[in-house]
Amino acid sequence: MEEQEISLRDLFELLLSKIWIIIIAACIGGAGAFCISKFLIAPKYSSNVSMYVKSNDNAEQKSVDYQTITASKSLVSTYIEILNNDVVMDEVAARLEGLYKKSKLEEYFKLDDDGHITAASIRSYFSMEAANETEVLKISATTTNPKLSANLCNIMADVAPDFLIRVVGAGSVEKIGDAKVYYDKVSPSVRRYTAIGFIGFAVIAIAVVFIIDAIDNTVKDSNEMSDKYQKPIIGEILTIGGKVSKDKDGTSADRKKKLLLGNSDIPFNVVENYKSMRTNLMFSLSTYGNKVFAISSCDPSEGKSVTAANLSTTLAETENKVLLIDADMRKPVQHKNFRLKNKDGLSAVLSGEKSFEQCVFRGTNGNLDILTAGVIPPNPSELIASDNMKALVEKVKAMYDYVIIDAPPILPVTDVLGLSSLIAGVLVVVRYGRTTFNELDDCTKKLSLANCNILGFVLNDIHKKHSGAYSYKYKYKYDYSYKYAESSKAGKADSK
Repeated sequence: MEEQEISLRDLFELLLSKIWIIIIAACIGGAGAFCISKFLIAPKYSSNVSMYVKSNDNAEQKSVDYQTITASKSLVSTYIEILNNDVVMDEVAARLEGLYKKSKLEEYFKLDDDGHITAASIRSYFSMEAANETEVLKISATTTNPKLSANLCNIMADVAPDFLIRVVGAGSVEKIGDAKVYYDKVSPSVRRYTAIGFIGFAVIAIAVVFIIDAIDNTVKDSNEMSDKYQKPIIGEILTIGGKVSKDKDGTSADRKKKLLLGNSDIPFNVVENYKSMRTNLMFSLSTYGNKVFAISSCDPSEGKSVTAANLSTTLAETENKVLLIDADMRKPVQHKNFRLKNKDGLSAVLSGEKSFEQCVFRGTNGNLDILTAGVIPPNPSELIASDNMKALVEKVKAMYDYVIIDAPPILPVTDVLGLSSLIAGVLVVVRYGRTTFNELDDCTKKLSLANCNILGFVLNDIHKKHSGAYSYKYKYKYDYSYKYAESSKAGKADSK
């Protein structure tokens, strides 16, 4: 099997399907960054002082040439290295200690065992650079106290000349004014933090969406499934009734919303899905001499019983005589789907207690007859594989145009394997976004080992809102079908 290509459109559709998750994540990130920058991070204030550096030649000459300027720029770099030395920082710390009490200094600086400010601690507040690559040395200090920032700059400007002249022995430096106290904070920038948080969490959400989609092994593409197993897609059924919670999934109330019989709320496009599946199935079975087939799934709660009920209903609408047998004797539901009594059914027929004629419900929906599962037996697998089951299938084969057997799930039990020699094949119902390819692999292997033919797959419970061209295909089908239905109704109204 060739690797499936992912186009930019697929990625865009995936993001579009998760757009609200991404937006919510981005808003949470932005709000969190706003609160942190606004209320948790202490604001910082900056002050600065500038010093003009002159070389010896510059000091003696009235005119300044390029060589002199270059020499002054070189001195600026040298001065920065000197001013960052621990000796200079210790001198700045000593003068600062004369202006503030020890308790106040402990709020901003790390003190050594002797109670003095460490050089590393005070250096962390300073930044020095050549202003716009000129001969001007700019000294900045940033702290959480605006007055402290100004004092640090002024002290450094007072200490610097003596150290620089004494150490370098060349050039001179002159302070250009005093550092001022600025009460406008320089950080954190609430707007910038909020933007970073918003964008950052959006990027994280997008990455998570891509990762989850990449590792998602559930079936969401009928073409991929068909190519992998070389089996046709008999039907594709859109979801009915909206999202269902796990505790209600597979319950009678959940199934009731999905049944075609007596349900006027079923969307038009879903009805068309079943009619299309009916047509595909009839073509598929036309190549077999046997019109008896089973409907099953890999695991429970994947929609096989609802699919069997709705398919039998649509088949009966074509004037064909149809029989639906509920062979899931462990967890029967067809009697609930069609509101029938389940006292006597398949288990009674296979055990010899009752005849088929005594148990079958005739004309349930026009040409549709139903044989319920009956009382749950202790040995359903043995009954399914018995001679009585073979005799029953041979009997009903002659009586009906189509016989649909609602079989138990394939992976948990072996019941459906006992039917392999009696039926044309198995129609495997796959639930969109739930059945995994690993489960489908095990299912097809199990059927293959039992020489049980797979008629094809039915992709059930398809959600329109998903990534890629696949969702686009179903969106188109839905829109087309809906508009066609509306126009048909309008045409009938006009004719009246």
